[in-house]
Amino acid sequence: MSKTIDARSDSGADAANLILSNAKCVIFDLDGTLVNTIDDLALACEILIKKHGFGFSWSIEDYKNFVGNGALLLVKRAFADSLGERELQEIYAEFKTVYNRIKLDHAHIYKNMDIVLNALRQNGFKLAVCTNKPDAAAAGMVKSLFGAGVFDIVRGAVDSKPKKPDPTVAGEILSDLSIPPEKAVWIGDSDVDVRTAQNVGCKSIGASWGFRPAESLVNAGADVLIGEPLDILKIFKIDIDII
Repeated sequence: MSKTIDARSDSGADAANLILSNAKCVIFDLDGTLVNTIDDLALACEILIKKHGFGFSWSIEDYKNFVGNGALLLVKRAFADSLGERELQEIYAEFKTVYNRIKLDHAHIYKNMDIVLNALRQNGFKLAVCTNKPDAAAAGMVKSLFGAGVFDIVRGAVDSKPKKPDPTVAGEILSDLSIPPEKAVWIGDSDVDVRTAQNVGCKSIGASWGFRPAESLVNAGADVLIGEPLDILKIFKIDIDII
């Protein structure tokens, strides 16, 4: 039987609060957790597939399975593992340029997430973003969609550091914020996020509205499962008025 607490009910939220009540920091994944980005990620790949004369045709559901491990692996999967290493690196470099240009064409914040973030900040939480999206694209997206000052730290992927689920970047975030792992909570929509939380030593909350089904989060060992952003406030006993 899974140890995951299903906080999509009031009783589950109460149970989740018991294991998360000492949290002082929330680290968020970006794609599929804070922002729905799948259409533009898919479009960037489709542009390059067409440009380079390949005939691959993928659905949005396919792309949801391709994402999560960084842009390099997204490109590799979108080209069906058919590229040699040199060609892969060249198209990966192209992808970063194309995606950075179109990344806000269809991207949108998940419903009520901005309200949740503001409420968390008002209640003293440190907020961070840790994503496998390229760092420049991540920083630009967060600033454009959320504005400045909402997150204390935003860290995307750089080629010189290992990507999630390696805990290196997440550990640097917590160190910079002077927060021990046991006082942090990770919120993400994939097994990669759950494993990152486990590797860094903090509790994990699986966001079932994202790119992976709820069962994949449970199977990965998420400590808590939630069904919508407002569940985050229920877990932390933060009351707000939604007009």
